Amino acid sequence: MSADASAGAFLGGEVAGAGLVRGRSAFDPTEMPFMRKRIRWLLLVAALVLAPSSALAQMEVAPVSFTGPLSHPRYDDGGPYIGLALPYLKTNRPFDNQVIAYRGFFDLDGALGTQFAWVGSKDVALQTSQLFGPGTWQPGWDITAGYRFHNGTVVELQWRHLVQARYTAQAALIPPGFNVGTNFENTFVSSLVSGFGTEWAGNEFNTADPNATAATTFGIWNAASFMQIEWVQRFDVYGINVRVPMAETASYRSYGLFGPRIVWIWDRFKWRTVDQDENGEATPDTVAIYTNQISNRLNGVHFGSGHDWYFGDTPIGGFAATIEVEGGLYLDMCKTRVAWDREDLQTGIRRARRFYPLSPAAEIRAGLWWYPWEAVSIQVSYEFQAYFNTISSRQPIDFNLSTVNPEFNAQFIRFFQGIRFGISFVF
Repeated sequence: MSADASAGAFLGGEVAGAGLVRGRSAFDPTEMPFMRKRIRWLLLVAALVLAPSSALAQMEVAPVSFTGPLSHPRYDDGGPYIGLALPYLKTNRPFDNQVIAYRGFFDLDGALGTQFAWVGSKDVALQTSQLFGPGTWQPGWDITAGYRFHNGTVVELQWRHLVQARYTAQAALIPPGFNVGTNFENTFVSSLVSGFGTEWAGNEFNTADPNATAATTFGIWNAASFMQIEWVQRFDVYGINVRVPMAETASYRSYGLFGPRIVWIWDRFKWRTVDQDENGEATPDTVAIYTNQISNRLNGVHFGSGHDWYFGDTPIGGFAATIEVEGGLYLDMCKTRVAWDREDLQTGIRRARRFYPLSPAAEIRAGLWWYPWEAVSIQVSYEFQAYFNTISSRQPIDFNLSTVNPEFNAQFIRFFQGIRFGISFVF
């Protein structure tokens, strides 16, 4: 073994999780006079504990070239590697509050009293702010595969994926405080949707009032029994990362970072409305679904630098710290899709749009490394990623079916922040 294992892992590369070491540096472990042999520590401890007293004076242990299946003769040699890390992040939700539905319904033909009168309390029953809150942490994986050249330059492929985050809220029969109304009028939820025809009529009768007609509560969204909203977020990164050594000392190194990258930020707002009849029955042709889907696909480059500090060797392993700072510039090839669909899929209205804003980005990662044994490295880090000027829909619903044109906005910032854990084995 030509050098201490922890020094070799530090000098030979970053670790990205359960896999092989991610090469970063051009350092040669043989040029690191401050590093000791890992095997000396372990054999010395064993000698102190198990050996007879005559062995206590034996302070030097001859190095060996192989210590087991995880041995690696020279960490500064080039070669391929793979890695896996486990990020645990969360992001913001880029929309504002929008009132969707109220308690009660419209009496469209006056059969229950006055035409166009609102029957019920008209208290807010459903709004998008019900999707707000502390946010969901999204686990995921970060897979890399690359090659480290002898001069320390590293080229790697990367795929990062986060498990989707999902938020839901609903309005159903029983309102808060059980305020159902004198004639149970507040058990209905209604929305001010317009611009639709008879294919969206819903059930003929929603109430048991004998005076009601088929026109009294015309429309799936008038006197509905159940509404649910949902927000789903997904995040993926595909890229090529190049690391080039820049400067080095006995316990410090720096390197440049750059490469092409695709960042995919996907959001979907969904609103489902169920229109039941007076007997509580509903069929797919009396259920309406509204979706507003935004796919931000950022294509561009990232660039920056990294800095590592090796703290030293101890009986339990070596320790180091890392900071990486990057910027980026992307063309956001954003595609949006808005749709009204009946659940039986026999009728629907859709509209797609595209946007092409320039989106700058910024990232920072700070972490600690522990090298407990040859070819084993453990990392815990914090990271923050920010993407600017992406597309969002702050008010996701257009209540007019004849236009299907909700507003789309330039989102100042989309951020992802959290922790990342990795453990690596070199074979």
